Amino acid sequence: MSLANHVRVFICVVLMGLLVGYVYNAKKDITDHEYIDIVKEGYLENFSDVAVRNAFNYAFFEPYWRYYQAKTGEHVVELSGDITFQGEKGHAILQFVIDEQTHQFTVYATKFNDEVLSAEQRRLLIGMVYETWHMEQIAYE
Repeated sequence: MSLANHVRVFICVVLMGLLVGYVYNAKKDITDHEYIDIVKEGYLENFSDVAVRNAFNYAFFEPYWRYYQAKTGEHVVELSGDITFQGEKGHAILQFVIDEQTHQFTVYATKFNDEVLSAEQRRLLIGMVYETWHMEQIAYE
């Protein structure tokens, strides 16, 4: 193999490495962000006695928190994990939208097993999460 071919192979390998590094970094989740902390340490309306982190960490199996900025510009914190809801085991995703000015947040969307929940179903799921937390606290007393 000539020197020119070695150089071409070397350049191709370097370019492939750069491409793989770019793709990996572009898809990397942001799991450490101030907005995640705001949601975790905050309180949902009607559940001001328990921080969001405490309630969901009891109800979700291996909760996963991530932050991203939506194409619309909204700041979104997403929580996902496995949970039993209405007698069915599955995967739930909750999206919290944070107001950049006030740092207040609301639950924007909820899915269970890839189906978007209605407002009533969302209320039931969140209520069940907090009920689970309260039951755990009673069990420890």
